[in-house]
Amino acid sequence: MHLLQTSVEKEDFIGLLGLATDKYALISDSFKKKDNIKEVLKVPIIPTRIYETDLVGLFCAANSNALILPYFALEEAEKLNETFRDLDLDVRIAILEEKHTAIGNLIALNDKAAIVSPYFTIKEKEFEDILDVEVIKRPIANHNEVGACCLVTNKGFVAHPDAEEQLEELKSIFGVNGDIATVNFGFPFVKSGLIANSFGYLTGLKTTGVEIGKIDEALGFL
Repeated sequence: MHLLQTSVEKEDFIGLLGLATDKYALISDSFKKKDNIKEVLKVPIIPTRIYETDLVGLFCAANSNALILPYFALEEAEKLNETFRDLDLDVRIAILEEKHTAIGNLIALNDKAAIVSPYFTIKEKEFEDILDVEVIKRPIANHNEVGACCLVTNKGFVAHPDAEEQLEELKSIFGVNGDIATVNFGFPFVKSGLIANSFGYLTGLKTTGVEIGKIDEALGFL
C-alpha cells in the first residue's frame, strides 16, 4: 500500500499538518491511524506540535539531512533532537531567524536540491550548509510560495498547474520526473494536501480519483 486518504478533525489539507522524508516523518499528534501512516510511508513516525498548533507541515521543511524550524520553535527543536538521537537518526536541526515563518510553504526540496522563496533574506549558501544540497532562490510559476507550489520526493514531484512550462527545468533541478496536479477537488497549491516520500503518500479525503491518478504518476508510483 502506497496511498492513504485521510483527514484530521475533518481537515483535508493534511500537508499543513505534517511532512515526510525517506528517513522520518513529522506529523501532528492529532492524526489517527498512525500505524496505517507508518505502513504507507515506511519510516519512523514522529508525532509533534509546533507552537502549540497542529501546523507541523506549515512551519517546517525537511529532507533526509536536515529539518528547518522557525525562530519560535526552540523548545520543539530540543525535543526533536532527543527523538532523533533515540531513533539513531543523523538529522541536523536548524532554526531560521526570519520574519517569514511558514517555512513549509517557502521551500521545495528533496535530497538532491532545494528551491527557496525570494522572501528569505538569508543567502543560498547558508541554506546549502544546512540542507547539504544545491539551493536555488527563485519563484515557481511566478509564485514566491514555492513550497506550497511543489512537493518533491526522491522519486518524483507534484507541481502547481501554473508551473507546466517549467516542468523540464524542475526535473533538471530535482533530478526526478514530475508533473502538474491538484488536490482536494481542484486546489492548485498541492503541498497543502499531500504528505509524501519515496515510499508512499497521504492525501485528503476530498482528493478525487482523477487527481490521485495524476499524483501517482507524478510521484513515480505508476
